Amino acid sequence: MTWRLSDPIPTDPMPVPDPIPRPQPLPDPPGDPDPHPIIDPPPFG
Repeated sequence: MTWRLSDPIPTDPMPVPDPIPRPQPLPDPPGDPDPHPIIDPPPFG
């Protein structure tokens, strides 16, 4: 069978991949619910 540019190219429907499971966030350690806050450095000068 010869393909011509005018012929539509048959394309198999791509199977829908399974959604990538999001990594579960690590639970906060007991006694330290607030992680170390990011402290802005003092302005130079």
